[in-house]
Amino acid sequence: MKKVLFLLLALVSVQAISAQAFAQEAPWKNVRDRNGIQVYNRSIEGSDFKEFMAQTTINANLSTIIAVFADTPSGIEWVENVDEMHTEKVISESETITVTLSKAPWPVADRDAVVLNKTTQNPDTLVVTLQQQGIPDYLPLKAGVVRVKSLTSRWVFTPVSESVTNIHYQVLTDPGGNLPAWLINLVSVSQPYNSLLGLKKMVEREAYHNIHYPHIVNFH
Repeated sequence: MKKVLFLLLALVSVQAISAQAFAQEAPWKNVRDRNGIQVYNRSIEGSDFKEFMAQTTINANLSTIIAVFADTPSGIEWVENVDEMHTEKVISESETITVTLSKAPWPVADRDAVVLNKTTQNPDTLVVTLQQQGIPDYLPLKAGVVRVKSLTSRWVFTPVSESVTNIHYQVLTDPGGNLPAWLINLVSVSQPYNSLLGLKKMVEREAYHNIHYPHIVNFH
């Protein structure tokens, strides 16, 4: 059951429960600070689910980090408890639609999420923002699989130097189905923590080094 609760929050996949997502509803509370990764959560007015945020510093440039995200199938290696992930559609070099599946043991139903991903870069600060929005009606529902009904996340990559990047990850989600919110909130700490820990390891792989994207500038 613990895995089931983790996977419901795990998506690089990650639509707001309301238009208040990411609003200043309540102060952030630090719930974990370990291995250079800080995790926070807070309550959102009108929602039973808590919003969480995590941040860390990674020894990699922007292109390397984006290369990991672009390698969609590899998400199962570092996103907490995601069992399948693929790119459904490439809209442009900076916009894609991805699908994530998280398997669950009986009697809990598997969950899938359909996510629109948009990457932008500020030309002055070079900060890259990856905005992810759930689009649950984009694909037909699958028999026996619950579609994540509401999902919004934001990744912000801030270059510190040519080889160091600060990462800020923020997400609010409603996984759908009948699982109680208090259980999901209880385990929401480990998902962002372990995912960032996994990302730190992924950027060490040479396959993601020396990759260049025409729409991304790593550092001035």
